[in-house]
Amino acid sequence: MLMNDHGNACIAVVVALSLAGGACTSTPQLQQPLQPEEAPYFDKAFEEFVLDTIGAWHMPGLSIAVVDGENVYSKGYGYAVLPDIEATADTQYFTGSTTKAFTAAAVAQLVHDAENYPDLHWTSPINQHIRNDFVLADDYITAHTTLEDALSHRSGLPRHDFILGQQNDTLSDIVQRMRYLPMTAAPRTTWQYCNLMFAAMTDFLQAVTGMQLEKLLRQRFWGPLGMDSTSFALPASEKDGSRLARGYYWDESAEGASAEGRYVAEPYVDLLPISGAGATISTVNDYALWIKSLLHAADHEKPANKSSPVSHGLFRDLINPRTIVGDYSGSNDDYAFAAPAVYSLGWISARVLGEVVITHGGGVPGFGTDLFLVPGKAFGFVLMGNTAGTSNVAESVVASRLLTSKILGSNVAMGEVGGIRGRVEKQLRGLSQLTLPAHSRQDSIAKHKATDEVTAGTDKATDDVKAGSLPLPGSIQDYSGLYTHRAYGVLNFTVVPNSQHPARPSIEALTIRMWPEKIRLVHITDTVFELRTYVGHGMGDYTAEVDDAVVWEYQPDDVKAIFKFGLDGEVVETLGMELEERMIEVAREKGERYWKEGMVWFERVLQV
Repeated sequence: MLMNDHGNACIAVVVALSLAGGACTSTPQLQQPLQPEEAPYFDKAFEEFVLDTIGAWHMPGLSIAVVDGENVYSKGYGYAVLPDIEATADTQYFTGSTTKAFTAAAVAQLVHDAENYPDLHWTSPINQHIRNDFVLADDYITAHTTLEDALSHRSGLPRHDFILGQQNDTLSDIVQRMRYLPMTAAPRTTWQYCNLMFAAMTDFLQAVTGMQLEKLLRQRFWGPLGMDSTSFALPASEKDGSRLARGYYWDESAEGASAEGRYVAEPYVDLLPISGAGATISTVNDYALWIKSLLHAADHEKPANKSSPVSHGLFRDLINPRTIVGDYSGSNDDYAFAAPAVYSLGWISARVLGEVVITHGGGVPGFGTDLFLVPGKAFGFVLMGNTAGTSNVAESVVASRLLTSKILGSNVAMGEVGGIRGRVEKQLRGLSQLTLPAHSRQDSIAKHKATDEVTAGTDKATDDVKAGSLPLPGSIQDYSGLYTHRAYGVLNFTVVPNSQHPARPSIEALTIRMWPEKIRLVHITDTVFELRTYVGHGMGDYTAEVDDAVVWEYQPDDVKAIFKFGLDGEVVETLGMELEERMIEVAREKGERYWKEGMVWFERVLQV
């Protein structure tokens, strides 16, 4: 065991793997640490760099595996579980949306199996196979949305992540609710990331094969590759809790803690209802086996490996571009951004320093993963960390160093390395953020906590009042109560005090879904309210008025809600809220007077 200057333990593991000799089926074992000169990617300088990076981004732990040709180097840094369980290359993490590549590969195997599935093609409409479940808001779109449309995020349906995680949800429940969701683009015209389409692909795979997706992936991919530490969500991995990392949130606003803040442990999230979108739990050692199979399939000069589940043709289908990804916070005025990113089937491709880099990120509460392939260099790596959002940013920092070193080697002057790496880091960060939910994106990392609510929401409110706001019609109690949407579910709004601005009444709804959220509506003018969202972190009681184990993170955004009265003008009947990011963008692009088109409309449940 190597001890670094910061006192963190680092476990070095190097595994020599060769698909040419057949698939590995043994359970991965911890290996003896190697000397730095035997693990060129994990020398002392790199170790210090990684520890500085995860310290700066407040990550307890990070595990990395690098595949270079026929060799795999893997290592853990920091802690899987605080205060003293160290991260290793065999620590299990939730890997989020990197699951989508497995789901797409499973569909690809069926498409390539003409003997058993002769009528199945990439252009096959989904509705033909799960007719009762898969219905969209438009009949024509329902009938013509294909397998590759869903797998490449070009269906026209945006995220609508708010509908996920409702109580006692089944996969079928989630897919059936898609018919009540507004589309925001015509099919095959715009890339819009959508977890729901991968839920539909899970439904499709299970209907066509008659197998649960986890069992299907184990039979067709994880088993043949020897990925014995890989599974779907809880409870399977919870039984081996000593290897399962705990996810954390860094609370900068903690009172009574150190001046820097504190780590807040996150609960594990049950992702089984949308398993094909992001339910995988795995290790970097297992993912190294997956990476190696993909890199082998990418090399057409190598003989086909019949023992591998990933053939040359299957890999080509998976990475063949299907749609252009829009702006990903990159700068197009330097050579690191020579071409736009494209989305394939569960993968994003971009040119980095002249090389094609294939990647995908993943993030769920408490965890972040990023995977990279550079087929032209027979090179790939994966990074897994145990915070949400900040893990993906820190992983982009580390990834930029690995990619720059591998692609450029010694062909660049040392004085230029920092600037080049910075541009690559910016590009990788932008690519990673594409796959994350809005509240986990960390481009600015100017975190706004619930304890900062007063300053976060006051300036805009004060400006509205000065502009001559109209009073609220009636009492704030007239606006409280239950509101329902056929896809978004039920929200119960109750009156809450606004001590900073008593003249601006507020109501609030608590919803505990995939992640806990509070939606607070603060009056602006007439029946228009400012909409404030707070994301909950911690393992305490989210319903309690005060719980030290719970932190509410304020998500600043310029969004609104509006109430509408019935025809009699006496009773509030509907509530519109700007809840879906892409709907808001489309409405604002059309012009100021169309802002209400960006709202999700709820019906009030009136008392009889």
